[in-house]
Amino acid sequence: MHGMINRGLQCYIRDIHGVDIWEETCEQAKLTYYNFEYMLTYDDATTEDLLSSFGALVGRKRDEILEDFGVYIVSEDALSTVRRLLKFGGTNYVEFLQSLDFVYDRVKLAVPDLDIPMMELVAHGPCRFTLYARFQKRGYGVALLGLLRALADDYNALISIEHSRNKLKHVDEDIFVIELHNSECLVPPGPDLVQH
Repeated sequence: MHGMINRGLQCYIRDIHGVDIWEETCEQAKLTYYNFEYMLTYDDATTEDLLSSFGALVGRKRDEILEDFGVYIVSEDALSTVRRLLKFGGTNYVEFLQSLDFVYDRVKLAVPDLDIPMMELVAHGPCRFTLYARFQKRGYGVALLGLLRALADDYNALISIEHSRNKLKHVDEDIFVIELHNSECLVPPGPDLVQH
């Protein structure tokens, strides 16, 4: 796992639950250090151990933790680097959704070994979209769910999201059916948006 993700988890746990819980999480995960470096790569098992240890300490499930982490990425200054890297764009939520098709290529140019999903947005009209996200790392799509909800708040968009996951042979495919419930959805889709 890329150090940027582990460092993000470190900031999330420390900022939301305090230094003591963070250090206890590291000890329970049998780590010999308390800090992750942004540009290093760590064994995937380290990240899983962190999530398991933290979940046991605070009595939360893995998916709940990752969804909250997705919200944290958007809302806290500690991960402003990640936010800039993803280049959340547009003047409204629809434009933000449209920009997700291009995130993978942009991020891979800047940080080639960062685990980022490939995303494809399909419009079913001005108010309803399906976002397909394919993750090499299994079980991390729920972080994107938190991110999508937090960005809706940023754009003052009233949305509902249905999330499901297909476990394919080599990747997880997370499917997000997104419906807008306010005037935001009246913005016509751009020319680069596929419609069905």
